[in-house]
Amino acid sequence: MDGDADTTAVSLEHRATTRAHLVAAFVAVGTSVLMTWPLAANAGRFVLRAIYFWDAYTNAMIMGSRVDAVLGRGPLSLYDNYYFAPLPRSIVFNENHFGLSVLFAPFYALTQNPLWAYNLTLLVSLALSVFFTYLLVLHLTRSGYAGIVAGVAFAFCPYALFEIGRIQLVATQWIPASFLFLHRAIERQRPRDSIAFWLCILLQIGTGLYYAMFLVPLLAVAGGVLLARHRPRLRFFYGFGAAAVGAGIVALLMVYPYFSAREAFDLERSLSYASSNDGKLSFFANVHPTNRTLTGMHHLVRAGAAHDEIAFPGFTALVLLLVAIVVPAWRALRRAGAKRAFPHVSHWLLLAFIATYVTLLSRSMLAGALVFGAGLWLFARRGAAHPFGGERGLYGAVLLVAVVMFLGIYPLEWDGAPVRGIYYYFHTYFPGFNGIRKVGRQAVMTTFAVCVLAGFGSAWVFSLLRRRGVRLLCSALLLGAMCYELRCFPHPIEPVWAGDEVPPVLGFVASLPSHDLIASVPQNTGRHRFRGDAGMALHNYLALYHKHRFVNGQSSWQPPVTELARRAVSQLPDEGARRALLSIGTRHIIVFGEDLGPRRQGLAQELAARPGEYRRIFQQGPHSVFTLLQKDERSVALLDTPALPPVAQRVPRSELRARSGLRPGRAHLALDGNERTYWTGGRFQQRGQYFEVDLSSPRPILALEIDDPGRVMDVPASFRLTASRGVENLGVVAEQPLLRFYRTQIFAPATFVFRVVLPQPILADRVVIAVDQPVPGSYFSIHELRLYDARP
Repeated sequence: MDGDADTTAVSLEHRATTRAHLVAAFVAVGTSVLMTWPLAANAGRFVLRAIYFWDAYTNAMIMGSRVDAVLGRGPLSLYDNYYFAPLPRSIVFNENHFGLSVLFAPFYALTQNPLWAYNLTLLVSLALSVFFTYLLVLHLTRSGYAGIVAGVAFAFCPYALFEIGRIQLVATQWIPASFLFLHRAIERQRPRDSIAFWLCILLQIGTGLYYAMFLVPLLAVAGGVLLARHRPRLRFFYGFGAAAVGAGIVALLMVYPYFSAREAFDLERSLSYASSNDGKLSFFANVHPTNRTLTGMHHLVRAGAAHDEIAFPGFTALVLLLVAIVVPAWRALRRAGAKRAFPHVSHWLLLAFIATYVTLLSRSMLAGALVFGAGLWLFARRGAAHPFGGERGLYGAVLLVAVVMFLGIYPLEWDGAPVRGIYYYFHTYFPGFNGIRKVGRQAVMTTFAVCVLAGFGSAWVFSLLRRRGVRLLCSALLLGAMCYELRCFPHPIEPVWAGDEVPPVLGFVASLPSHDLIASVPQNTGRHRFRGDAGMALHNYLALYHKHRFVNGQSSWQPPVTELARRAVSQLPDEGARRALLSIGTRHIIVFGEDLGPRRQGLAQELAARPGEYRRIFQQGPHSVFTLLQKDERSVALLDTPALPPVAQRVPRSELRARSGLRPGRAHLALDGNERTYWTGGRFQQRGQYFEVDLSSPRPILALEIDDPGRVMDVPASFRLTASRGVENLGVVAEQPLLRFYRTQIFAPATFVFRVVLPQPILADRVVIAVDQPVPGSYFSIHELRLYDARP
């Protein structure tokens, strides 16, 4: 009988838990629909018109690329996206989205509408963020009401709603999920929880590398404390370690292209660049103008400031955080009494003062953190009361670390010199952190910690309410308050071509050979649809319909070859532009004639008037497709950079003098030995622009090199190199009359050196390199020029 009673009790508890989870899921879905309204009603035709809303086009393309690659529906490897052709592994220029693609895939496969799939993935991600935060706070506080309140506060915080146009920054669900399963793995020591934890880490890596990196120090703190508290058996470490190894292998498969591309492309962020994007305490007082309630806190962008200086967690969350801190502190003070509490408080204030003093004296937060950590360990050893005990104290420590990391590389100055933050050491010594561009995006971590702590505050409030109806009413009031103060609905929406509205020209292009590369006109200079960054990013999304890699595209960072393509397309039908497109493998051009600007309205007719260079293969209304023609494909093939002969030796800079027809006062910067300084003509390349180098005495010149880091398309890809000796004109000693680009210039620009090697040494005391056929849309620039002569 007792066994039956126990079974019945367990069954009833299981049913109650299931009902609570279903209610939480219902609230999660409902708030996702409400807070983004009217997106759910228009998910097949619109995106939310948030700041940078066009990133939705790119993210839809990236997720679609992952699915198409797996299904074999496009000319893609698993590491390719449709844009940035002809570069392989173009995944390295954006987030990989492997994790988000798992959510995107069924919607994409079932609807055949990438816009539907994108918007449903966004709504599901928001709902999952609510639900996993609910589960975490429920685990910590045993209050489902508090979990729902914390989940809504986190998922729809001002930072997330500001970034609503970038799904990788809004899909925060794996952050609470990682903490939840870390707790369960260490506390319960079950292999399935260890596997779930590492699966969440993998999903976060496949959703956004930013947040995966930001999680590292916070999970390290939480994991270290939990291990110290629970002291799991050795068997746990075997299972947890095995899961970690398996996850590590999968993670390496996801991220290795990023590290393998670092030699070919300059993807690292310097300390000075990263520090310019540090978080600031002032960000905690900002919401973005899309917020319709907290209008007095709108962050109005000033010149030189960023749009994303948003870190305010919400008034409701802050009030509940205050409750979570004040209530236990007040209880502890009442139990201990003022006389007994005073020494403990004094010790902690003294420790904080010493740690601060050491930080300022050493100009390093790491030194202060070590002092504070040593003091904490000493107090704990002696059994002294401290504010980091229990689950509440653990997340207080997580919040403290999150804020310190958020403040970035140089959080403050002391005595006229910067103080290095904890983040400085991660950026300098931890692989991957030096690729992060926006340090202040760690606002998501500070908000997460605030919302979890707010869960403790709301759990205390609900513990005071004995009747279920009153608890429901209180939770409804709290949710209503948050939804009101955080609301951006009804949110502006932006119409997008989708489904049957997509023009037939994209269907025709889909029928072309799958490995043919595509370009589109206009890119970002159109009258309506293809205008600005949004217009250029629209081409990313449209690739999911024509399913061809293309040379256009928009991203926050673009490789030089994509910039070359953009400039070339804008100058068609110029012959140099055509050669540039052919050189990078472009086979067809889509012309959206109705969106061409006034000066380019006749582009389709101009291309059709050159049947030897362009052949029209499709026309319907204002839309056309042209094939680029070239009689001799070898004349546009990419060149290999010639090797420097063994007998070559560099001519000392002290023997060289520079002159130029453009900006002559800056010509010396091309010979100063500093690659950060450079000479540039300051205008687009034109035939005849030159740069002259005089030698102090004649030398047997064998080779010339030009370095242009960061602007490799500014070298004279078509040139005439002339030389003279005294008054004797030696004429043209090397030339390239038509544009020819180099393999490393396209595929490994970070290593590219423009080099001209003469067939034999020329005794000369003056060398002039001049532009012949201009590179479309590029200046003539030189960071460093070197001459080599033949060793005697």
